[in-house]
Amino acid sequence: MKKIIIIVLFFIFCLFLYGKYIEVNEIKINNYEIKANVPESFRDLKIVQFSDILYDKNEKKLDKLINIINDQNADIIIFNGDLFNNNYTYNENDLNTLKNYFSNINASYYKFAVVGDNDEKFIDEYKDLLYDSDFKLLDNENMLLFYKDNTPINIIGLRNGDNVKELLDNDVETNYNLAIIHKPDYAESLSEKGINTILSGHSLGGIINIPYVGGIIKKDGATKYINSYYKINDSELFISNGLGFENFNFRLFNSPSINVYKFTKDE
Repeated sequence: MKKIIIIVLFFIFCLFLYGKYIEVNEIKINNYEIKANVPESFRDLKIVQFSDILYDKNEKKLDKLINIINDQNADIIIFNGDLFNNNYTYNENDLNTLKNYFSNINASYYKFAVVGDNDEKFIDEYKDLLYDSDFKLLDNENMLLFYKDNTPINIIGLRNGDNVKELLDNDVETNYNLAIIHKPDYAESLSEKGINTILSGHSLGGIINIPYVGGIIKKDGATKYINSYYKINDSELFISNGLGFENFNFRLFNSPSINVYKFTKDE
């Protein structure tokens, strides 16, 4: 019996070391196909999504991330917020570092971002940084996106899930609405308002992911929707695992990741 206990404790210790020092430093690429009724010209559009950097002043990790993102040759970049970490203070040098890295993120068409809850504390710095690095902040607003022809899709960026109806009314008719949010639990209300696809972050994948169970650590705003994908009514919700940490630098069976999307024909 004692031998079994020792083996179990050793196994748990090894899992801890793996989650603390190995998996947390990996960046996984998740590839998805979105079956959607988008204009034919959007079929080869590539979207790269990343979220929750929660910058801990580790430039080496940030450099690795930017290189991986740029290797994807994205048409559109989407950042779902939480660049900053409320457990840190940032000086001008930190902000310039982030600005330089975000400026070096490449996209053929646009770079979009929304506000995360951790960014609220640094909202002026966040807005200035995004502007200076050519990111378009969608802060409860929408934009018609044209790609290769004159038939657009509607991209909506929200801090929350309210007041989205007015962002669906356009002078130009569209048949596809893509929403970018930070907290995934807002997806349920969006699914009732004509949103086709929702891209979110914030949950960090539940930190610890148990096979056949999913993420187990819940955050405010990600208590119901934690894992990578959900079908909600007629909407699809994709959640980025994120890249950083808030209180403890640890992940288990839940690597930091970026998501890459391509549209395919809706059968």
